[in-house]
Parts: sequence; structure tokens; C-alpha cells
Amino acid sequence: MSGADVVVLGAGIAGLAAAERLGAAGRRVVVLEARDRIGGRIHTVDDPGLNLPVELGAEFVHGRPAELVELIRDTGLTLEAVSEDHRRGAGARPGSPNAGRRRMPDIRASLATLLEAGRAGPDRPVADLIREHGALLARPGELEGVIQYLEGFHAADLSRLGTRALAENESAEDDDGDLQHRIREGYGALVRRLAERWDHARVEVRLGTVVTALAWRAGQVRVAVLAPDGRTEEVAAPRAIVALPLTVLKRMVGGGGAGALDPRPPGWVDALGALQMGAALRIVIGFDARWWAPDGKPGPSFVHGGPEPFPVWWSALPARAPVLTGWAGGPRAAALTGRGEAALLRAALDSLASVFGRDVAELRSRSRLAYAHDWSADPFAGGAYSYGGVGAVEARATLARPIEGTLFLAGEAVAEKGRNATVHGALASGRRAAAQVVNDG
Repeated sequence: MSGADVVVLGAGIAGLAAAERLGAAGRRVVVLEARDRIGGRIHTVDDPGLNLPVELGAEFVHGRPAELVELIRDTGLTLEAVSEDHRRGAGARPGSPNAGRRRMPDIRASLATLLEAGRAGPDRPVADLIREHGALLARPGELEGVIQYLEGFHAADLSRLGTRALAENESAEDDDGDLQHRIREGYGALVRRLAERWDHARVEVRLGTVVTALAWRAGQVRVAVLAPDGRTEEVAAPRAIVALPLTVLKRMVGGGGAGALDPRPPGWVDALGALQMGAALRIVIGFDARWWAPDGKPGPSFVHGGPEPFPVWWSALPARAPVLTGWAGGPRAAALTGRGEAALLRAALDSLASVFGRDVAELRSRSRLAYAHDWSADPFAGGAYSYGGVGAVEARATLARPIEGTLFLAGEAVAEKGRNATVHGALASGRRAAAQVVNDG
């Protein structure tokens, strides 16, 4: 396509949503994507032997966010509720906080107590809040449960997670609902159907195209790229929407590396410094049968362990596929990243045996498949999803403002009102950036 009106960097859900809205508004759009597929950190594998979409990136729809739920329905997909049946693992070690206790505490209520205690104080690291007010969570295992939730669910280092950003996340969950849902057909189907809705005469996607530099001035953007055949090319347009993962964006704005942005937009370096990329790892293991529910009943939805490398496991319910997914977030995931799939599988099976109180050799012999993707080691992601540090609330407001009607940001990391780290936050940010372009003329 020649004479593009807008170039979009990144074909994750934010970039795709922006491209769809721009095309519908009559703009000519070129989307540049380094991967050989669209979707970004939405990555669904269709395993024919399972008859189940295997999610290696985004999996759950958190609550019932209106924009995402409407898109799922408009594209003819099916939203399924996930049972909130959370159980403690049967294999808690004697003397551990979980030993002898099967009922899960209300973690969010405990977290609300902690946040309320620090509400009048300044924005600061959550680790500081815990040191000052952690004694309020005095029930056995209560504080440990909150810490595991914050590190696991938010994929956060608590010395970097900001209290105001966390409070916004909790408020957003109250607004959107904290029940989990899945798309029966998988998030990958949503990505494909969103792309099918484009005006293809106006929207072009270039896969396998790596941005090597971005130069801009008011009303003009010039993007140098490395094409799939190894040739260097340039894509020019009056405006650009940058919808890249936080780590990639920081490299670009920091300068000196691949994709360097010149000149640096005022305020972006400091604002991006207030946002952090979280580490999270999941591993999906298929077995010969649903051994965790041998009586034919549904079995648990979520099972929680303690100090294991992969401390949280969930089943595929409401589907009854013989599959379990293991999850590690925050420091535990950071300690595992870069080790390779064989090492992840060993750590996962050891963790699973500990959490469920089973023999690891038995589990190994019954396993039939395994899938994992190390997002932190992925050069086009640099992490799983973002969380807010101290000053993140103001930083996101800064980053949401267009630069001279030329540069616009989108992506889950810059989603406002506590909806970072979610697909619906990324979706809304892409649509917001597209609206800014259209309204700017």
C-alpha cells in the first residue's frame, strides 16, 4: 500500500483494534508486525488431539468488561464462566502456612484491609506498605496468601509495585467483576475474526517485519524496517500508533538500540520509568486421563500450593479435557525464565506432585504433551504483562496524550483506570488511540 495515513507498530490486540477502527473511518493503514503471526501476547495453539484451544498467552476474560464482551458476541464467539472453585493443595508440607487448611481465605478482602491502612500515605512500593502494616493480617497464612497473590496474579516484584497503581487495579476489578470467563473457541479465534472485519482495501498487515528505527517530526513519521527477505525498507505516514509491549517500547524510547525513536518525545522516558514489566510463566500439561477427578465429577477449577516453583494449577473446566495449567508469577517466574522447556517441565511436574500430593514418577509417566512459552525471553515481548510502579497513575495519563498530533501510544501497559495487564485494557487503548487520530483530522 502506498500513501498510508497511519502506520501502526504491533499487531497485538491493541494494534489490531486501532487498525480496524481507522480502516472503518476511511484511513489507509499499514500494520507492522515482527512476528510471523498476528495476536502478540495472545497466542493460541490448536492441538487436534485435545479438541481444546491451548492458551500460551492471554487466557481469561476478567469479569465482564463491556467492550470485550460485546466484541466476543459480535464476532460470534462463546463466553463461558469459569467456576471459582479454589482449593488448597493436598500436599502442603507440615509446618507450612497451608498445612492442614483446605479453605481458601478471601485474599481480596485481606488486601483491601492492607490498602486502606496505607490510603492516607504517599504512593510507595507495596513492599514498604507490607512492612509497615502487614501485622494487620494476623490470621495464619493470611499475609503469605496476599504476597503470593500479588506476586502471582500481578506478576510483580513488590519492591517495584506501587500502592496507587495496585489500588486502581483493585477498583477496576470491582467495577468489571472478579469472576473469570474463557472464550470457548480461544482468544486466537477472536484475533482472527477481528482481522476479518477489516476493510482490507484500506488495512495492510506486514508480518515478519522488524522495525529498526523510527524518525519523526510534526506531521511526518518515517519507519525503517527489515523485511522478511532481509531487505531494508522505509514506511512513511503522517501519523503512527505505537502498540508495542512495554519492554520493547522502553528499548525504543531509551535509544541506542534496535527500533530507536528519534527524537524522544518529551516526558516519555520518565513516564515509562514508572511502569514495570512483569514476569509470568505457564505450562500446559496433557495427561492420559483426568486423574485429579477420577470419580467423573468436575473436580477443582484452581488448586493452590505454597513454596513450589509453579504454585497455582487450574483445569480446563468447563471443558473436561485431561489438561492442567501451571502458573508462576513475579520472582518465581523470573527465576525460571531462560531455562528452556525441558527444565520448565521438570520444575512443573515436581511442583504438581507437591501440590497434589502425588508421586512425580507417576505423573511423568502419565503425561502426554506439554506446551510453554517464555515471554520474558521472547525478544518481541520482554515479559508477560505490565504492572504499575510508584507514579504509574500519572505516567499513564502522560503517555495517553498524543505528541504533536503525530505519535500515539496504545497497548495494555498504557491502559488507564487500572486495566493494564488485561486484554480489555489493550483493546480499549487501541480504540482510544484510533479515536485520537480520527478526531485530530
